[in-house]
Amino acid sequence: MIDKIIIIQKHIRGYITRKKVSISSYYQTKNWRKNRDWYKNGKSNECEKYQILLINKIIKIELNKTYDRINTETYEIIENRIPMMKDDGYEWTENFDGKLIKNKNTYYFNLKFVCDNGGAQTRTLRNVYDFIKHQIKYISKFNTNNIYFINILDGDTSYNNIGKFKYLINKQPKNIIKYIFVGSLYDFENFFK
Repeated sequence: MIDKIIIIQKHIRGYITRKKVSISSYYQTKNWRKNRDWYKNGKSNECEKYQILLINKIIKIELNKTYDRINTETYEIIENRIPMMKDDGYEWTENFDGKLIKNKNTYYFNLKFVCDNGGAQTRTLRNVYDFIKHQIKYISKFNTNNIYFINILDGDTSYNNIGKFKYLINKQPKNIIKYIFVGSLYDFENFFK
């Protein structure tokens, strides 16, 4: 009898595990990341590739690479491959990490995986905060009904600072925040389903 219960539990756990493709960013520590098969050394954007792989599994469509950026003066979104080669290089945000066009809607993905604490991690999250502020300004200025921003913030440091991003989003009018998602991949998976 106990053998049958164990077999049933294995099947149930396997089903639950297969159903979810992501885990809470709370558990994504520096050591957790180092112990993943996909992790190399943190210098070859393997975290972003990992996130894209899981996003593709969640949405069942492949994200496209994009060089679209927001101009911080005009708030327009324009493809700009190498802004730093021009004098106005500092007037451009980083490029979005992925783009999806579906049913006349455009979804821009911004991906970050921030683990551990320190100055570099704080700078990264401040830059993301600023990037999201430019997304808000884009929506405020152009008021499009078909552009959405998906900001995936993974890693335990992102988890510990998500309140700062929720603060920014929650002080916006409802007609703006419905176009912006901020959360972990785990949150996105729950939101998407």
